[in-house]
Amino acid sequence: MTRMLTLLFVSLLLVLSPIVWTEEAHIEIFASDVQNTLSRFLTGACIEDVNHEIYGGLYTQMIFGEHFQEPAINNVSGMWGPVQQGDVQGQLSIESNGFLGRQSQRLIFTGGSGKIGIENKSLNRWGMHFAKEKPYEGLLWLKAATPATLHMALENNDGSKQLAETSQTLIAGDWQSLEFSLTPNATEINGRFSLTLHDPGDVCIGYAFLQPGLWGRFKNLPDRKDVAEFMIAQGLTVLRYGGSMINAPEYRWKKMIGPRAKRPPYKGTWYPYASNGWGIPDFLSFCEAAGFLAIPAFNMDETPQDMTDFIEYATAPPDSPWGQKRAEDGHPKPYPLTHLQLGNEEAVNDHYWERFESLAKTIWEKAPGITLVVGDFMYSQPIIDPYNFPGAPTITSLAAHKKILELARTNNKEVWFDVHIGTENPRDAVGLGGIHSFIKTLGEIVHGARYKVAIFEFNSNSHQFHRALGNAVAITEIERLGNYIPVACSANALQPYKQNDNGWDQGLVFLTPSQVWGQPPYYVTQMVSRHYQPKQIRTSCESPDNTLIVNAKRSEDGKILLLQAVNTCEQPLSASIILHDHSLANTSLEITEYTAPLEALNTPEAPQSFLPKTRTLEPPQKENELIHTFPGYSFTLVQCQPNTDKP
Repeated sequence: MTRMLTLLFVSLLLVLSPIVWTEEAHIEIFASDVQNTLSRFLTGACIEDVNHEIYGGLYTQMIFGEHFQEPAINNVSGMWGPVQQGDVQGQLSIESNGFLGRQSQRLIFTGGSGKIGIENKSLNRWGMHFAKEKPYEGLLWLKAATPATLHMALENNDGSKQLAETSQTLIAGDWQSLEFSLTPNATEINGRFSLTLHDPGDVCIGYAFLQPGLWGRFKNLPDRKDVAEFMIAQGLTVLRYGGSMINAPEYRWKKMIGPRAKRPPYKGTWYPYASNGWGIPDFLSFCEAAGFLAIPAFNMDETPQDMTDFIEYATAPPDSPWGQKRAEDGHPKPYPLTHLQLGNEEAVNDHYWERFESLAKTIWEKAPGITLVVGDFMYSQPIIDPYNFPGAPTITSLAAHKKILELARTNNKEVWFDVHIGTENPRDAVGLGGIHSFIKTLGEIVHGARYKVAIFEFNSNSHQFHRALGNAVAITEIERLGNYIPVACSANALQPYKQNDNGWDQGLVFLTPSQVWGQPPYYVTQMVSRHYQPKQIRTSCESPDNTLIVNAKRSEDGKILLLQAVNTCEQPLSASIILHDHSLANTSLEITEYTAPLEALNTPEAPQSFLPKTRTLEPPQKENELIHTFPGYSFTLVQCQPNTDKP
């Protein structure tokens, strides 16, 4: 009877156990065969003001519609709402010839009792977050036709509860600035900011600004502290500021300097009433404070003189004319500017070449050490003729690329070409084959030219786990391509929750006014960055249908070994891992594993539902062989290092 029960128990184990009994993959790692040195900048992100990543996102400006440029609804600028209480007599109206831009907002109180004015609920009116007993700082530009007392208040969403209020008596006259501070007596996650008249008066408001005090700003910059710190925790090493945003005709760096209130609004690519309150200099300041390599992109229609002035603004000492302007903007020291991109997703043709040549000569003469990046766009295509795809610029030859390479060789400069790829699904990593061909072709058309290819955008239309695996595949394949790819960035760095009005649903970090959390692709970047090792070593892998994609890396001294693997199929894969020239004796094995359903994502209600998990593996029985099962749809890092617990 006991024997029968034992046999039955073993049979059940065979049926129910998840153990994979046969080896389905074979990996060999050659620890002494170093293939190349890996760049530290393959864990980057691309940021632009698409879906309000900046204005409504990272930028501390809490008011959306700061210059009152949106079309009016019932005589109130579109992102604002009317406030009217009691039997007050008065009116709200839009005034042309505004403070800056085409219009401003007017408030008139003529009689009765109560109050009349406007209120703002931040980005697309999603509500403001106020923290109890934390100060908020504000600035208004306004003018009064008659003496008036203006009231500024923080309130709950419908104005029934006032959290903080202050007022200022205005004299009649021209435009004047008004600074104020408000400290709420309670926390509110869906609040509003109001400007009202409680007594007779006539006031025109041209600009409104509200931000957290020092407690909520990253290193006293106009950047949300919680968002900035979350980006740093991601392990980002490089940030590229560019994208279709820079192709707007009015996108010019000289409109992004000076007092924020006086930086003109402009018709943006993604939002027709865009703000210059946060621009290229703010990006450089943010990257410097966060420790990121900064790569800003510029509109191709900037003039050579404008770019000469920018180089001086960014890099000259404060006693120079443009260096003084930088100092006046709050940054006395020159920026550590090393890279600069010209254009974004351009058809690199003769028209591009003509503009690139004039700008490049100017920039290199002013700053010989700056590396220029061509705003290319090969995307998913192999190098064939023609080089185009739906929605892309038409590239019919590499004639302009040849001219750019010849210019770089003549001037003894290295030039980079930006390529964008798709990472929608685990097996996609679209474009990597084309990039390999592109790299080879560039080397053949101009011998002796120094060049590299940068990938400034991993693009997708999702932020779910399948996109995370797509990013993992892309990074792993890029590492295997060698030293010609020094930078890789995933788009988009940020995404305000449920405020997607421009497509590109691919944010790495999601945010609300009161919360910040990471999506699955965020954690792929974090895993790779935290486990960076500089030397890529020769690796071979055999797996069914090539579904297991691997790479191996090691430390400079060879003591730490890292295996990086993406299982792109649904089924678990058991693999034998053979190590050459490296012993597993007296070592510790740590595994970080990220697996989830393909459609998995994190929500504000459950922001940590799907996270990587780290554990220690049991010591292997053989010194040079390890058996490991990679879960279906997973990204895995296995790190081997000396065991410090043993002598």
